[in-house]
Amino acid sequence: MSLRRSRPAAPRVPALAREVALPHTPQLLQVRSRLFLLTLGAFLLLALPLAGLASAALLRGVHQTFAERALRESRLVATLPPVVAALSGNAAERAGLNTLIGRYRLTLGAAYVVVTDRSTRRLTHPELARVGEKMVGGDFQSFLRGQSVTETVEGTLGRSVRAKVPVLSGSGEVLGLASVGFLLPQVRDVFWQVIRAALPWYLGALLLALGLARALARRIGHEMLNLEPEQIAGALLSFRAVLNSLDEGVVVARAGQIHVMNPQARALLGVQSPELPVPLPAPLVGLPDTTTPLDVGGRPVLVSAREVEAGPLTPAGAATQVITLRDLARVRELADELTQAQRYAELLRAQTHEFTNRLHTLAGLIHLGETGEALRLIHTQAGRHQAHAGAVGRLRHLRLAALLLGKYDRAAEVGVQLTLDPLCALPAQLPTGVPELLELAAGNLIENAFEALAGQPEAEVRVLIAADPEGVVLEVRDNGPGVPPELAAVLGERGRSSKGQGRGVGLSLVRTRARALGAELTYDRPADEGGRPWTRFTLDLPLPEEPT
Repeated sequence: MSLRRSRPAAPRVPALAREVALPHTPQLLQVRSRLFLLTLGAFLLLALPLAGLASAALLRGVHQTFAERALRESRLVATLPPVVAALSGNAAERAGLNTLIGRYRLTLGAAYVVVTDRSTRRLTHPELARVGEKMVGGDFQSFLRGQSVTETVEGTLGRSVRAKVPVLSGSGEVLGLASVGFLLPQVRDVFWQVIRAALPWYLGALLLALGLARALARRIGHEMLNLEPEQIAGALLSFRAVLNSLDEGVVVARAGQIHVMNPQARALLGVQSPELPVPLPAPLVGLPDTTTPLDVGGRPVLVSAREVEAGPLTPAGAATQVITLRDLARVRELADELTQAQRYAELLRAQTHEFTNRLHTLAGLIHLGETGEALRLIHTQAGRHQAHAGAVGRLRHLRLAALLLGKYDRAAEVGVQLTLDPLCALPAQLPTGVPELLELAAGNLIENAFEALAGQPEAEVRVLIAADPEGVVLEVRDNGPGVPPELAAVLGERGRSSKGQGRGVGLSLVRTRARALGAELTYDRPADEGGRPWTRFTLDLPLPEEPT
């Protein structure tokens, strides 16, 4: 015989608890205990008001019964010959009236039977000491008019329901009144009578409900993976917070239906319905477990799909896929913003370099005493900047004008003559996205022209930005060597550039953004009046017609 004590069975730990740190809720009861106590409390709260309502209804019925009985018996007492004789002045009848009425009261089972004269002085009362005193409580005028009343009052013996009936002589004269009263039973007595009568039924229903609650709690615990509601809610809120904080869109799909979707995925897929599940878009159906660029609803999206293990509540045969979506346009926008930031940094560096050189020149002239020459240099530079500001001012868009002003300084640094066409002008209001496109295209095309003219004598770049009723045009010309023929056919494709590896991003961004707005970027090699070839990039952007 083994003396080793058997170990108690280890509590079953949900599989989810081994993967996720669920909220710890030691101060809360388990679901089963909560359901048990909730059912018990509900029955108690239901039983007590029902008992109160039943006792109140019973008390109202008893009160009405006593009131009718008191009126009936009071009318009978008022017609008794000894009562009429005693109130008519018969001394012998009056002397024995209290004893007679006392026996009559016992026969009726009433609390009291009182007979008074017209001045409401008692001729009879259960307590002999009260005889001769005035009757208290209630209405003492109606009987003088020959009317009978029932009332509930607080009398000398306690709260009672009673009737007051006039005692009439043979000629119809009011001699006094007769009143029969019954003390009302205590409310608590009626209440406990109801409780004692209904208690077996309540206990039977309570036991049945508790048994059903226990069975339901076991079923709910199984469906909830033996987790508490607070743990499930905490895990769900954490899951939602993680999904909503991701930059990528995440979709959980099963059997061609989307069951989970974060706001980023909803925006990328253009799903309008707030309710799930919804059908999976056609391009995402049957994806292999790879990363694939797709066009979903006219938007380039990088899609990663992976099939995951189905949970215990997943229907058999329904594969679960987790699909991750990344917006390629957003990636390109980030690259565009980085490129623009680099452009602005380069322009600021060029301006700083140029102003530093001018300050050094001015300082040298002042040290040499050549103040006149220093003033002429200042006026020349001021006039040049004023002319540049006047040229870009017609564009009426601050960021675009600032970009071109910076390009003037950049051109001076690299030794290129930058000319802004006198026809440059833009309206104050342009459709959304057009000023940004012009800024992006002008910055990239002008910078590309500077790089193409590096080291070339008499380098020149001409820029035209104008609008007409048909649309907006941006034209950048330079007298450089142009695009190599082998790259002309693939110009604008990402990574294709004559400048080597790692380049070819800016022109690709310009073309992608232009096509998104319905614009077209073209390249050609026209000749001027003197027969010199020029490299020309043209961006044509048609504007929507205004309603008439």
